[in-house]
Amino acid sequence: MDACPRPDQTWPQSVPLKIIGRREELLPEMIAELLRLHLGPGDHGEGRHQANCRGPYVSFTFWVTLPDPASELTLREGFTKLPGYVMQL
Repeated sequence: MDACPRPDQTWPQSVPLKIIGRREELLPEMIAELLRLHLGPGDHGEGRHQANCRGPYVSFTFWVTLPDPASELTLREGFTKLPGYVMQL
């Protein structure tokens, strides 16, 4: 069986990033600051993110524009260092 070809991707690219953490520790302001640090100044969804709470956990979804494929990796590595971080999708 032949593997499916990878789709062509164009950059910059708008993508959703979902970060899940402990409700009392992970704050959307911390995520927005990390986005500014890694992507530079600009509109990174601050104030327009979505939040869902379930039990002791909260998830925040931010839509961001990534300039290139490498920027996603460094950004995702930065999320792991946030207080209360559990996982990301």
